Amino acid sequence: MKTKLYLEGLLSGDGTLLHCSLSSSTIIFMLRYCQTNNFELIFISENRVRNCCSLNLKLLEDLDVIFSSLSEVPSLVRNVLMPAIYQPELSLIRSGLCVLLRHIIKFSDTASPHLHLIDLLGFREGSMKMCSEISGWTKLCEVELLESIAELIENLQVNKSVKKVFTVPSDLIKLEYHFLKKCRVHNDDKMRRTELIRLKTSFSNYFEGGTLVNRDNDKLNRANSVTDQTNGITLNPLQSTNGGYSHQPDSHAQHFTTSPRISFEKILVENSRLLVEQIVHMHHGVRKVKVDKIIDKDKNLKDGNSIKETEGALKSFSSIEDTLFNKETGKATEMDISELIQQLHVKDIQYVHTYSEGIEMTVADLILIVYLYHLLETLDFNYVTLNGHIPSIMQWACHMASLTTVADAGHKMGWRMRSLATLFTTVRSSSACISSDGHHMDVTFVKGVEPAAGDDDDDEMELSRCAKMKHKAVKPEVIQAVKKLENANVQAVKGEHPCGEQVQIDWSSLPPDVHPREGDVPEKRTKRKCQQIENLVTAVQSVAKSGDVLVDFCSGGGHLGIVLAYMLPDCQVFLVENKEESLLKSCNRLKSLNLRNVILYQCNLDYFTGQFDVGTCLHACGSATDMILQLCLNSFASFVICPCCYGSIQKTHLLSYPRSQVFIKANLTYKEFLTLGHAADQTELNIVMEDQGHQCMNLVDTDRAEYAKEMNYNVTLCALHPLSCTPKNNLLVGTRNVPVLQKK
Repeated sequence: MKTKLYLEGLLSGDGTLLHCSLSSSTIIFMLRYCQTNNFELIFISENRVRNCCSLNLKLLEDLDVIFSSLSEVPSLVRNVLMPAIYQPELSLIRSGLCVLLRHIIKFSDTASPHLHLIDLLGFREGSMKMCSEISGWTKLCEVELLESIAELIENLQVNKSVKKVFTVPSDLIKLEYHFLKKCRVHNDDKMRRTELIRLKTSFSNYFEGGTLVNRDNDKLNRANSVTDQTNGITLNPLQSTNGGYSHQPDSHAQHFTTSPRISFEKILVENSRLLVEQIVHMHHGVRKVKVDKIIDKDKNLKDGNSIKETEGALKSFSSIEDTLFNKETGKATEMDISELIQQLHVKDIQYVHTYSEGIEMTVADLILIVYLYHLLETLDFNYVTLNGHIPSIMQWACHMASLTTVADAGHKMGWRMRSLATLFTTVRSSSACISSDGHHMDVTFVKGVEPAAGDDDDDEMELSRCAKMKHKAVKPEVIQAVKKLENANVQAVKGEHPCGEQVQIDWSSLPPDVHPREGDVPEKRTKRKCQQIENLVTAVQSVAKSGDVLVDFCSGGGHLGIVLAYMLPDCQVFLVENKEESLLKSCNRLKSLNLRNVILYQCNLDYFTGQFDVGTCLHACGSATDMILQLCLNSFASFVICPCCYGSIQKTHLLSYPRSQVFIKANLTYKEFLTLGHAADQTELNIVMEDQGHQCMNLVDTDRAEYAKEMNYNVTLCALHPLSCTPKNNLLVGTRNVPVLQKK
């Protein structure tokens, strides 16, 4: 049985076209790239969605496609935003573009391991894994560019016949600036050493038994190679005892080899300069490294000296064969290049920023190429005015379009790959571009807002998988922030737990699989984890009633949610968690307990839109606490929230700080609030800053409590029992004030 995949889209009036959103087009492209037909595509029409992409329905004939209305979608699926996947066998619903793409890749990799699709998830399978509130990359790909490019396409379509000036989205400018930055590589030293060994081995093979072959005349298959580059050279396939590098026949299933193939874009020696640009052909895309060194003819190579490559310098070089070899003798003219290569040091290896996340192609690149293609398609492939603002992105797109696997998927999508190829062959040199209709599209672009200058801007989330907090608290700033609140008569008031100190649970009376130790909690933490859960379960019991829907946000492995589901069998429990690995840990426990009142949701917090009665979370990190609180307020639900990671609080596209009018009227600034948050993380026992940490922790949670009170809630800020069960031992319990109807 195929997995149901719910997407945004509708059928055209004549029934020949699919009009869909950018996210839907991206998912279809990924299905084509992964060569999978294991999903049933159900397109749902929603008025709020920008259906800015059109696909010929005939191109989807090999896929199972259904058009439906939102009312026909199961109610459990309607609790989240589209796109979504429903797996009833696991009682699991997934939502969000990045979550779904990662699932499709993993699922397809299991079905077709020879395609090595798992490599698209990058180092430690971390690409697009973190939510948009934590990862600048996820935010850019899943939120910012998705919205801004869809809006731009919509505006271009409406004003296509009118000469108009458009602004390049600031998100595209941000991506352009990112491509200009130096690559960040995990295991940098190890990677450089590997590339150095590979480079030396390749040249050793060259001069021992191989010959240099001009790439224009090389008829061997170059899967995933850049086709628009000239004057490059590649290795002849050498049969050697160490495995060598192999070429495979030209079929998609055989593009992937156990040993990478090596080729070279440039090998130049001129004016005392050695320049080597090496391409390592990966399962998906290529990895480019280069060496750019000043040569000392007496000492061969100057250690530690290098010069930067410039476009002008590269243009002045003569052809590779003329530079390296005497045409009559076939020998190196000035010096033994092989010897020069053997003397290179690991620090001489330079990475080329080829892809969005660095030196290797990931799922992020496949997302972005879909966005850019549809934008260029709307422009009738008239790239000139746009290329002037985002040249690095256009060069990246040029490379992406030249990859065989990307081109194959594009053809299956009905993409005008010939127009794209024609466009990109002129990216470097052309001053004009003609649309497919033979006329210019009269559009002008101006640059949008540029990224904030400086790397230390606290308000700007860096483009990385997990953005690091840049703000740090120092004692004078903490004292100043606390003093400002004291002067405004803002104080933290602590109350009592709804059950007082009677928060214990008789764990011995519960089945073993209910206990946290069955969820891989280390033995040394089990007692404290049980105490934490006891506090929240008893607090939830005090506000919940039979038939309620309870949501355990940031549920992790389900330690809290499973206890709630077992002890409150008349309530339905939703576990909402973004990390697949954590969520799936609960599946076996739920199956063993035969709990039928639990539904799992893998999605970001803001993608959960269902109604519920009680929301809870145990140690939701940073701003996630405030997102959960907001979801509870939006649903008029009671809440039992234990915050954590105060130092990770930061404003997002959904949240601003301070939250309450009480703190805002005290003139507490955003950075002063961050200062309180960082100081609030200093609450470990027996440290000098413990008292100050608890004071700041109480103040941050007072802001949250006051915000809920302003929304007509009764809120108690209390502590877990015993206090030693966790340094982050605050608990917010809130219930909505129900107005009393006056008697007539």
